[in-house]
Amino acid sequence: MSQEDSFKYNRATVVGPGLLGASIAMGLKKKHMVKELWVWLRSEAKKDHCASSAWCDHATNNLQEAVVGSDLVILCTPVATITEQINQVSKWVNPQCIVTDIGSLKNTICSAAVEAFKDKESSFIGSHPMTGSEKSGLEYASSEILENKNCIVTPSSEDDPESFDKMKRMWEGLGMRVTKMSPTKHDQIVGCISHLPHVVASCLINTVERKNFDQLYLCGDGLRDTTRIAAGNPEMWQQIILGNKENLVEMMDDMVDQLNRLKDAIAKNDKQSVGDFLEKAKVVRDELDDKR
Repeated sequence: MSQEDSFKYNRATVVGPGLLGASIAMGLKKKHMVKELWVWLRSEAKKDHCASSAWCDHATNNLQEAVVGSDLVILCTPVATITEQINQVSKWVNPQCIVTDIGSLKNTICSAAVEAFKDKESSFIGSHPMTGSEKSGLEYASSEILENKNCIVTPSSEDDPESFDKMKRMWEGLGMRVTKMSPTKHDQIVGCISHLPHVVASCLINTVERKNFDQLYLCGDGLRDTTRIAAGNPEMWQQIILGNKENLVEMMDDMVDQLNRLKDAIAKNDKQSVGDFLEKAKVVRDELDDKR
């Protein structure tokens, strides 16, 4: 097999190479999974930066130019923008092109895609790589942040199994562990394991701030580690939180119940209940590390 034959895609386009988008682009080039890697950006300055990078073959501010001719398109913009771009991209991509995204909400995105790609020869498969950082921007990108992380792939009933298989193999080729589930199930799960932690971290740091202590800098790693994700992009997280509000409100009600149970036990000096509460948390947290 020649080197050219070994490429899985002749041309891939990453739309919006921020932290995750650029990391994916780097990984595709590093693993020789694409022959050409194109990117689309709004910013002229960032376009020039990408164009001079070893992992980027062509950068443009024109979305149509970016996707026409590609056989893989990955939408890496904010959730609200992805739904808009799906309608545009579906009209421009070549037949047999596979379009995916990295959005944190799948119901909204996949519903839009089902309508946009109806009766098209191209296809859409929703994806959500469960990785990232509180930092944002392509300057923090690295293909290593994908290694040994989970990726949820959410095909709708209209998607063909061949496209799903190609998407699964792409994420696995980038070093990720792939799990298949419906868009509805995805939003329920990530509401608990991703969106709720961000809300809790934000509540915790805001609660601490309200005490107006001048000595907050004396905190150890506990507060910093627990609230690290609260440093994420507020505009992006506003979209995510409000976009998954039904699932998230349910999770927050459960969280309040847990806090009230512990608060009552502490107020009553109920050593047994407090101990049991903390012991259960430790067991579950230790199991989480074991299953990593």
